[in-house]
Amino acid sequence: MVNYGTLAVPAIGILIIGGVISFLLAYSFYPEKHENVNIDGKCYELLNEAHQKFVNLAALSTIETLKLQLSKVEPIDASIPIIFTGRNTDVDYFDIKYQLMVTSKQNVKYYPNIDASVVTANIPKYKLESIVNNLTFYDVYPSSKTVVGSIGIEPNPYITSEEGNDIAVKLNNFMDNGIREIIATSNGVKSAECRNNMYVGQ
Repeated sequence: MVNYGTLAVPAIGILIIGGVISFLLAYSFYPEKHENVNIDGKCYELLNEAHQKFVNLAALSTIETLKLQLSKVEPIDASIPIIFTGRNTDVDYFDIKYQLMVTSKQNVKYYPNIDASVVTANIPKYKLESIVNNLTFYDVYPSSKTVVGSIGIEPNPYITSEEGNDIAVKLNNFMDNGIREIIATSNGVKSAECRNNMYVGQ
């Protein structure tokens, strides 16, 4: 059972390096063309138009997560710990452009033999807000993810556990309402067999 809201806050806070890279590579070269969801005990397969709307909804949820997290951080110049990944050339450009305080850097390989890195760093809130406010679907789609689209906010003293839970509830509602609308209004929605590892609505 997959609960996007519950996963979103800790996942964006703590990205497992190996898992992140594996997921990005797998999705980039073997993209899924459908999603399976469970709403009110009824299961559906989302294809074509419905699938694309789900992908857009998930991308928007990623951006909304960052915005909700940033809304909890004070002051405006607070130093926020982040994690991101990308090709070395793109990572280096991003580092220089925003004058990051890098705290760790792990070298990895993208398929087929591209030098890349997973980086943790600190960035002022106002700079991160500027980045997040300009994110596009393209930045956060798993198949085209950019360095800025890979950013996650790590655990920090500015966001309390209670605030994290509040963010999770809002994201659950956001995804749930969005999926219900997709099922009600989109082409490409089919009844499907219920199974594990599918989105389950509230």
